[in-house]
Amino acid sequence: MRHLIRNSTILDAASPFNGKKVDILLEDGQIQQVKEGSITDVDAVVIDGEGCYMSPGFCDLYVHIADPGFEQREDIRSVAKAALAGGFTTICAIAGNHPITQSKAQVEYIIQQSKQTGVRILPIGAITENFDGKTPTEMYDMHHAGAVAFSDMPQAVKNSGVMMRALQYVQPFGGLIMTMPYDQTLVGEGQVNESERSVRMGMKGITNLSEYSIVQRDIELLRYAGGKLHMAGISASESVALIRKAKQDGLQISCSVFVHHLVSTEEAVSNFDSNFKVFPPLRTEADRAALLQGLEDGTIDAISTQHTPLDIDHKNVEFEYAENGMIGLETAFGLLVQHLGERFSREQLVNWLSSAPAGIIGKSNSIREAVPAEMTLLDFDTAWTFTEKDIRSKSKNTPYIGTPLKGKVKAVFSGNTVTILT
Repeated sequence: MRHLIRNSTILDAASPFNGKKVDILLEDGQIQQVKEGSITDVDAVVIDGEGCYMSPGFCDLYVHIADPGFEQREDIRSVAKAALAGGFTTICAIAGNHPITQSKAQVEYIIQQSKQTGVRILPIGAITENFDGKTPTEMYDMHHAGAVAFSDMPQAVKNSGVMMRALQYVQPFGGLIMTMPYDQTLVGEGQVNESERSVRMGMKGITNLSEYSIVQRDIELLRYAGGKLHMAGISASESVALIRKAKQDGLQISCSVFVHHLVSTEEAVSNFDSNFKVFPPLRTEADRAALLQGLEDGTIDAISTQHTPLDIDHKNVEFEYAENGMIGLETAFGLLVQHLGERFSREQLVNWLSSAPAGIIGKSNSIREAVPAEMTLLDFDTAWTFTEKDIRSKSKNTPYIGTPLKGKVKAVFSGNTVTILT
């Protein structure tokens, strides 16, 4: 099957065609030809890309696929539909399923089940068995089965010795350790960011200290043990400063930020909307400003969605009883263009969603000839309103229903799968 995408402009710094208006010919899931000007005399399905931009397929480093174990919330097919609707061709599946992804067989299950979906779903294996924080898993076996990283997310590794040994253990095969840093003893029963607002709400607060104290710990462990470390979901200004210094010191550290921490602040929880209840909690405007500065100066490497599907029984309840998390695959691009499109260039936004996260897990998805197609066709200018009918996920736990967005995903090309969106 051939597809010809006409007149789109490439947004890919690693591509020889970056910034150029081109025709792209796909055949059997491969990029056969990229040409400035028109490709003619070809029998192909034609897709008009006039006024649109072609980027590498988006890559998300933190997605809860909920399969196996929580299929009523999400399954591999539904999460793939949500991913494609949001422009994602690759998603990394955290290990927090039931059973937890902690063996070669469980890694292979996710990879095999995803092969017919059109989305590359890459498992993240657990660091410790059943997230117990003590007993190491067979990370080497999972690596050879296809795990791209190792993490106990959404749990934190409490034991410093375990964290240090994990960093050491994966070095012979170039493994990556990922963490969402927080100290549960400092989080306690906290519900929202600790501030004047939490006091007014009568809610127990979660301090920035609960995050940046573990950021500091893990940086020192990395400095001692070596290895590669990625910190996901940085939310506190102090964390940004610590990671900036660690990078200046030459440590192999990267970090990402979640979309909702870039576009919303603690003010959003004032009306007790449980869909805004996330972890880490939404922080202050000063913290958000620090995250934006971190993106600008290269401290923060990538943007993720923290897609966390939850059924109505666990989300549509009183704020203090609701579980943390929101879905985010379908809204990521539109929210970022709407809120950050004036501050950052289109190339920057696309890079943080695509090439940068792919590079962290050692993958490449550049737009060039003779490579598999992993591309997303984007319209940056269309204004629209996100509604429940736009949700492909099984779960509906998002606070952004009814929210004005800007920028739409028009089509996604992932191997032999071509998804045209309206």
